[in-house]
Amino acid sequence: MFKIYSLTIALFAFNCYILQTSAQGTFTQVHQILQTNCAGASCHQYGGNPSFDVTGSESTVYNQLVNINPVNPYAKDSARNKLIAPGYPDRSYLFRKIAHGLNENNSYLALKQPHEGMNMPDGGGALSKTDIELIRQWILFGAPLNGTVVDTALINKYYSGKGIDGTYPSHNPPAPGTGYQFYVGKIFIPPATETEYYIKHDPRITENLEVDNIVTMMPAATHHFVLFTFLPGQSGSHPEGLRPLSAGSHGETGDGIGSGPNYREFQLPAGTAYFWPANSVFDFNLHIRNNNPDSVLAADLYVNVLTQPLGTATDYMRVRNFPVFTISIPQDGQEHEFEEAAIDTNETKIWKIWMLYSHTHRYGTDYDIWLRNLNGTKGAQIYEGFYNQDYTFNQGFYAWGVDVAIRYFTPFLEVDPRLGFVHRARYKNTSGPDPVTFGDTSLDEMMVMGFQYVYGDDLGALPSAVDNTSTAAIRFNVFPNPASRVLHLNYILPENSDVSVEMTNILGEHIVLLEKHSKAAGNYLEDVYLDSQLSTGVYQITLNVNGSIATKRIVIE
Repeated sequence: MFKIYSLTIALFAFNCYILQTSAQGTFTQVHQILQTNCAGASCHQYGGNPSFDVTGSESTVYNQLVNINPVNPYAKDSARNKLIAPGYPDRSYLFRKIAHGLNENNSYLALKQPHEGMNMPDGGGALSKTDIELIRQWILFGAPLNGTVVDTALINKYYSGKGIDGTYPSHNPPAPGTGYQFYVGKIFIPPATETEYYIKHDPRITENLEVDNIVTMMPAATHHFVLFTFLPGQSGSHPEGLRPLSAGSHGETGDGIGSGPNYREFQLPAGTAYFWPANSVFDFNLHIRNNNPDSVLAADLYVNVLTQPLGTATDYMRVRNFPVFTISIPQDGQEHEFEEAAIDTNETKIWKIWMLYSHTHRYGTDYDIWLRNLNGTKGAQIYEGFYNQDYTFNQGFYAWGVDVAIRYFTPFLEVDPRLGFVHRARYKNTSGPDPVTFGDTSLDEMMVMGFQYVYGDDLGALPSAVDNTSTAAIRFNVFPNPASRVLHLNYILPENSDVSVEMTNILGEHIVLLEKHSKAAGNYLEDVYLDSQLSTGVYQITLNVNGSIATKRIVIE
């Protein structure tokens, strides 16, 4: 989950994408299908339907189809269709006319009646499923005039009974007026292969949106799925349709929202939302594996985007990732660790972190994250990779990949980005290449920590490590609330300080939680374990920093 700078992929050589000059290129095959099935006396030839003539040359027919408006005014205006819209079978009117319900997701391809008329060919039966699929795949790969972009052997194998459908079973779209559904499919994966694609997707957003929930519904074979957003003005440098990993877009996109197989949900905290400006264009990154040695996998991707009225959120959620590209793990059966700082000295506001996560591949054995002190040393540990995905208990082992621990903070963890974090990953290479280094396939490795966050208050000046003049405001949070056995104290010291913490009940009785002691400037998260005999009720927590006071009220259950 993560600008996960591409996160993993393809042993498959993308022979079904790379353009190769060929007398039997993909559009040559499409052209032959149209001439064979659509050139009858009542169809698309001179003397028949004059909208275009399929008996013309390849270039002539191509120029009459691709990015051309339909003659049918309803088809043209209601969905802004083209006869062929590169990258979008569901927006290609000609394809929907010939699809005959081929796709199980009929809501995307069904003709709108009575306005869009009958299925084609006129007066005849449907095209063969392999011919229809060939045209769909040609469109998915950008509908080029030249080159072989579709592997017809995969299509023939899939429709001859050697196919597996990789579709999450429950994928209903949001209720009308509550959001959108993005769909891409079918994507064919050869047997015993893993493949990674980028998929440019323009949802045609005409107004600014606040997105408070994103649900991804992916095949179980998905290794990862990342939703990147193109930076303003950058989407035009990449073509529509599926692209191989080598045609990535990391220089033109922001950090991505990462997901994995099956059902994954990003329900944002109240008062927050992702902000998508009008005309946003996205670049999906899909890595999917077909472990079946003999059958073709056909993958369907569904993403539900739930929106709320603009202005509902007080803060917009952002994504940040810190990859480490220099890892190298020898094949010696020994555990090796790599440790790096994750800071940003250009930030001007506090990071208020909601979700914290890590990412490695199969050789990862542990991942830990600490708050970083001003002198670069590790402070409080805030992430332990041995916890389960929802960070509720120590499961006794590290789960690499998309099932790594995720820690949520309520309230948000406040961190000075100039101090940031220290993160450490551990690996053991017993069966991989020698050495294993950072790379994109599942046989390579990765080291990435990331988080979702909102911005807090402006930062003050960062002091030196010897500064001891306390004048700055104190930033202080306590959670959980209500609490029972443990309190987490989150505070930021802008300079070296004397610190103490106490708790007071409604009778004014004091309980010392932290004795007065000196601390260096930095980010802090401290755990305080409460006496099991402590009475339930309302308490006030007081943080004293060089005589300056900050308080929080909590409930002890």
